Amino acid sequence: MTMVKIHPFERLGLPSSPLLLAPLAGVSDHPFRRSCTSKGADLTYVEMISATAMLYESKRTFDMLKRHESEAILGVQITGPSADQVGRAVAILDKMNFDTVDINMGCPVKKVVKTGCGSGILRDPERVFQTVKAAVEATDMPVTAKFRLGWDKTTRNEIEVAQAIEAGGAAWMTIHGRTRADDYGIPVDLEGIRRVKAAVTIPVFGNGNIFQKSDADRMIAVTGVDGLMVSRGALGNPWLFSELRDGDASVELDDWEETLLQHLEWQQSEYGEAIGAAVCMRKHLLWYAKGWNGVKPFREAVNAAGSLAGARDLVREFTRGLRERGVTHRSSIVQGESETRFAWDPKYDMDRSLDRGVGDDAMETLQVSEMV
Repeated sequence: MTMVKIHPFERLGLPSSPLLLAPLAGVSDHPFRRSCTSKGADLTYVEMISATAMLYESKRTFDMLKRHESEAILGVQITGPSADQVGRAVAILDKMNFDTVDINMGCPVKKVVKTGCGSGILRDPERVFQTVKAAVEATDMPVTAKFRLGWDKTTRNEIEVAQAIEAGGAAWMTIHGRTRADDYGIPVDLEGIRRVKAAVTIPVFGNGNIFQKSDADRMIAVTGVDGLMVSRGALGNPWLFSELRDGDASVELDDWEETLLQHLEWQQSEYGEAIGAAVCMRKHLLWYAKGWNGVKPFREAVNAAGSLAGARDLVREFTRGLRERGVTHRSSIVQGESETRFAWDPKYDMDRSLDRGVGDDAMETLQVSEMV
């Protein structure tokens, strides 16, 4: 009997051109994922997990793997220093409550890369192939991979890596249009993404600098990608997903307030009223504050908020003041065309400047022998 191969989008119940939320280190917890899903994200992921930490049975890592009952579909992203470790970790994930697993081959953070994880794998396409193959053999879930154009501009090998990912059996791939060495001041190379799309037969998602619908339209028009993965554009702006669908970038004040208060409620449900929950929420509230006039006092107060209840009061007070001034909608939060608006990036600051990656338990103690 001939087996009919089901398209991975159909298998997961995804639309023909899906919108994915990237696994954002230090950000993609359940409340944030749920906020983005409520605005139209088709698939979200648990933030990047270390295969080494899973095999060491790190409690912190396993705590990050919790899935909320409201999440109808959820992926998980993993990185590891060897094909063997990734395969064994995926075998563990296969017994957990996930729908798809992505292999991170693009994280640029030094702490991650120096162990051979993240974009550290890009210089070894054979290891890319073996890693994807080991993961595919360890699970029935669709296995995917997210990668960059190469280590740096002199050693770009995106076609070779993409073909290795496909040969290993991946269901689809996501390509970020920069090299590991590039910072976010370097424009996304759409031509590089187009070449990847043309070189493989499995679906390709484009990633990088998607902050508004025109960015998405241009990426699709130039590259022909099958879907999009949104990263930094979703920070403080889960409405981006609905904008990408229907073209409406407007955000009403009432909706903004309701969304923030709902996010705060989910935050409290997840973490309780401990001060750590409020501290963790501060960055989200600061990102949400983009696009409103007279926001400086609100930002200063949020940055000192010691409780989620206090944060809720600040949101209500701020929106009340906006209504009294007759403000009904958020102003545009995107300045300039896509090639010219990279002067400030909070995620870049949080990751590279602080040299942090999430799911990086055991990275510091990883031995050279484990990197082969």
